Amino acid sequence: MKTDKIHIDLPSKYRWIILFLLFFTILVAFMGRLSTSVALDEIGDGLVWSRAEQGFLGGVLMGIFLVPYGFSNIFFSPKIDKHGSKVILFGSMIGCSLAVFLGAFFGHNYVMFLLSRMLLGLSQGVMYPLATKVIAGWFGVKERGRANSIFMIGAPIGIAISPIIMGPVIQALGWQYSFYMVAIIGFVLSVPIFIFITDSPDSKNNPGKTARKDFDLLKAFKELLSDSDFRQITVGFTAVNTVFWGTTLWVPSYLEQTTGLNLGDNAYMAAIPYIGALLGMLIGSWVSDLKGNADGIIMFSLLSSGTMIIILTFSPIPGSSMAIFLLFLVFLTGQLAPPLFFTKLQNNIRGDELGSATGLMNGIANTVGVMGPVSVGVMIALTGSYGLGLLVLSVIAFAGSVGFRHFL
Repeated sequence: MKTDKIHIDLPSKYRWIILFLLFFTILVAFMGRLSTSVALDEIGDGLVWSRAEQGFLGGVLMGIFLVPYGFSNIFFSPKIDKHGSKVILFGSMIGCSLAVFLGAFFGHNYVMFLLSRMLLGLSQGVMYPLATKVIAGWFGVKERGRANSIFMIGAPIGIAISPIIMGPVIQALGWQYSFYMVAIIGFVLSVPIFIFITDSPDSKNNPGKTARKDFDLLKAFKELLSDSDFRQITVGFTAVNTVFWGTTLWVPSYLEQTTGLNLGDNAYMAAIPYIGALLGMLIGSWVSDLKGNADGIIMFSLLSSGTMIIILTFSPIPGSSMAIFLLFLVFLTGQLAPPLFFTKLQNNIRGDELGSATGLMNGIANTVGVMGPVSVGVMIALTGSYGLGLLVLSVIAFAGSVGFRHFL
């Protein structure tokens, strides 16, 4: 596709426009991901699920996204290094929006619903590798930590506003219309993405600068997997990601089922924990830039978030307020680490391999990450307890800290 006629050249001082486009891309993507979580009770009612079925089938519906998402990260991200960012991100956002639309349209059919979630995963898999490559092209080394934290906080903000925006629509019109709303936002966002996104300030005039025509995918993956630093980053990010998704996708149901909180009337309450995630990302990246102790921050993140989940499970103080406060701490501590993994890659991987390297790391982490929401759902189905379901994630966090420490 020729895009030269639909393009606005931006000098490097306008890199913040590019960054905030990436921020909104991640925000809308996470609204799409969280759509089933926010509407799970209504979806379950429509499909006439029992509590055990909602635990297992709901967990699969939410978690199945991560399998094609991981596949897309690994096998589609190299297309970024070969063809550049503009068309890839445009197609990704269109596919993401279409998947959310189809999920609502076929929501009465569980199999078709699952397929729409798989399309969503395939569409979104390139977003983080692409954003990492674009930031590396537009920002210097001393700015990348802050730039990564800004685009990545699109995730907790998207998660936080999803119940606030979607909850009233679900109550007033039905859950399908909340999906249609997210899809329309995504279709609209694809227009400025197509106009503005480039790999770097001079990538239009030098199209071959960041694209590799002789790229050997298998050779690149073999070299990465033989690197102990890359393995350390991947092990740590996999643990952090698994805990994040296991917690995130079950928070709305957890609050409704264990505390009796009505999210339709109190949607803003479910958003409070994700303010912790936003603060965690900003604090972690800025402290790392100042002190340079990224590995120590990552270790602290894994150990403290696992501890907070245990406290949440066995808290002697009942009620939604205490649960939300403890979830705030779970996300605050758990999200200190994610931007640091991407910064470490940007500072150590060549620009023409960065999309592939980030895709491999993110792909492995999210393919394994499906075990987060699924394992929580299985434990809920077996025990009937949402608290015990979340407790599985503390075990994963502690195991991740051991694995990460092994490579230090």
